[in-house]
Amino acid sequence: MASVAAMSGAGTVGDITKDLPSLQFENALTEEEVSYIDLRARSHAITVSACAQATYLAAILNEARQKVLELKSPQQSKTSKFLQDAPPRDPINVGIIGCGRMGLHLANCLLTYADVQPQELHISTRRPELLTSLQQKGVSCYYDNIKLATSVHLLFLCVLPSQLPTVATDICGRIPAHCIVYSLLSSVPIPRLRQVIKCPNIIKPEFEFRPENSHLPWDCTQDVCIALENQQQVEITCPLNLIKDESLINTKEKWAEMVLYSFVNAGLRIGLDREQIVTLVNLVILGQSEAREYEVKITSFDFTKRSDMFPIFDLTAVAANETPLTKTITQNEEIRKQFIKKYKSVFDKFFYWKGIKQIKQKEKKSD
Repeated sequence: MASVAAMSGAGTVGDITKDLPSLQFENALTEEEVSYIDLRARSHAITVSACAQATYLAAILNEARQKVLELKSPQQSKTSKFLQDAPPRDPINVGIIGCGRMGLHLANCLLTYADVQPQELHISTRRPELLTSLQQKGVSCYYDNIKLATSVHLLFLCVLPSQLPTVATDICGRIPAHCIVYSLLSSVPIPRLRQVIKCPNIIKPEFEFRPENSHLPWDCTQDVCIALENQQQVEITCPLNLIKDESLINTKEKWAEMVLYSFVNAGLRIGLDREQIVTLVNLVILGQSEAREYEVKITSFDFTKRSDMFPIFDLTAVAANETPLTKTITQNEEIRKQFIKKYKSVFDKFFYWKGIKQIKQKEKKSD
């Protein structure tokens, strides 16, 4: 939570050049270059969407592991809740290979919104000495792609396409079976990436731009973490959002299928059975409560028509083909609404903890 607070201070920092036209970015552009100004907003919108979606995945994987841990070690009673020590954690270890512009934004979002503690985040980059601020928080920053790829549950690839051959040489065949690879290499398709790193557990968002939406407003001066304080912008980044006509950038809905199947695979890897996994899907991904019954929920047959134990799903095949889940995701509006609500709640938590922090600060001042 600290990363946004540190950047925003008492309030959100706006564009300091707003009333100074001579200092604004557009002032230095030629008439020909002005025609490309929309690309700036589009690039920023893609960055915000990519970071939000990646952060969401880390958050739900962390939440799922925490719920499983709590079931194994339940609290004694609600009345003694405040007398007990903080519950133990069973977090995912998260890795980022490449920490340029995208990687740095992603790291800050993970620390702010995804319940990723600094000691649970690892970054491999050619210039780790440039990441002083992250290192001071406790993030492990080094240049060893092999060490990172073999020690994390969720691996983000944030390198340039031209750097992929070097990275692939390091990590090819070394990624553990339980690790999910999340690619932010826009020009490298999943089949090609699978071929060079020898891993089938790959998620990659595909972004779409509608020329007719190029007039839509988008503040490209905001820091990515700050942009995700805006709930409307958060909703726009959700691939299942119902306001695509209001979105500068949209993400193909296949992303949601890949996330759901990767979630099932993660449950299988920690020993959950079919029924337990489906229950966890509805609790964590749809945000349903254990205390009530729902008319609409995801069932095991939404993933596969098999009636026995879930197999380990090949995410490359999920990305390339229609699945039993495709119809549920695209046609069931209630499922979509629940998914969107839970997606937005990941970023709502920040406001809750920020409010608690502000209350405590006021109490200290009054004392």
